[in-house]
Amino acid sequence: MPLDSLVAPLAAFLAPASPLPPIAPLQFHSRGEVRTTLYAGVRLLGDDFEPAEENLLLGIALDVRESGDRASFEAGYFYSFGDGSAPSGANTIDVESCVHELWVGGRWTYDPFDSRLQPYVGIGLSVLRAEYQTAGLGLSSRDTGWAAGVYGHGGIAWEFGGGWAVGLDLRALYSTPATLQREVPLDYMQAAFTLSWAW
Repeated sequence: MPLDSLVAPLAAFLAPASPLPPIAPLQFHSRGEVRTTLYAGVRLLGDDFEPAEENLLLGIALDVRESGDRASFEAGYFYSFGDGSAPSGANTIDVESCVHELWVGGRWTYDPFDSRLQPYVGIGLSVLRAEYQTAGLGLSSRDTGWAAGVYGHGGIAWEFGGGWAVGLDLRALYSTPATLQREVPLDYMQAAFTLSWAW
């Protein structure tokens, strides 16, 4: 076999392969928006919590949605607390109450005015832990109980620039009973001012 007939295929086999195209750096495109919201307001518990049924409310929440979508996922934590005194004969009984709440749900935001003013509604599930403490007449007791609930809320937010917004949120919750001094529901109605920012 002629030597030339072997050299050509061997040379082609040993020739360096064409250089690979340069690898482009990975690029991540975030199409979503996360909004953090702070809450401050008042909560009204049921009559079973008298005289500490009026609570101050603090909270924080995250609202996650894809750009351009009306629907989003929301999750948050609320803490409410209150106190009061009730007469008992010639003496008084001091009462303190507080409720911790974790909640998750869905939210729908609308823009009917084509402006910075955006109304929204939401619904979801909550897990609540309540504490009810009484002191007086030389005695004191502290009871804690758990409950689950369904909440609904609505409000309006006004964006004033840079992703920041202020608003008003109204919410109601219906719950299963919690075992404190007796079984009592943790139903409530609340109103809160909100401050939020998108990132």
